[in-house]
Amino acid sequence: MAGRAAAAFASLVGGSPIWSDAVRRRILRFSGVRLAGNARIQPYVRFVGSPSRLNVKSGAFINVGLLVGGNADVVVEERASIGPNVQLIPTTHEVGKHEQRAGATTSAPIRIGRGSWVGAGVIVLGGVDIGDGCVIAAGSVVTRDCEPDGLYGGTPAKLLRTL
Repeated sequence: MAGRAAAAFASLVGGSPIWSDAVRRRILRFSGVRLAGNARIQPYVRFVGSPSRLNVKSGAFINVGLLVGGNADVVVEERASIGPNVQLIPTTHEVGKHEQRAGATTSAPIRIGRGSWVGAGVIVLGGVDIGDGCVIAAGSVVTRDCEPDGLYGGTPAKLLRTL
């Protein structure tokens, strides 16, 4: 399954709350999501672009309402936890001319490190590597890499302390 059909199927069918975790995993895998056997994705996951760009590794947990862009790889490493209503957005636009500021599309991968915890409502932009063991405070906007074992928060997210 490819393209828009895969994204629609993964979002509308795979993201439905009517399925058990096991059935949801099978549907998302069929749609192209790379999903480890014991990784969990809760309902209301939505895809913009190809679901095959999402790779969720062993022991990871994704809470309700994930929005994930599919124009670059998005990797959720082992035992990472993603809170509700998180947005993983690997795509943006270059600043265009006066007549149209949203210029050419650019995309860059996102990586959520092993054991990290991304709080509710966080937005992670393209090109960001959240280091292993990080905590990202709820409502933050992550625009730059986060060093391992750091607590980050704010808009844009900044290092608040080392854990």
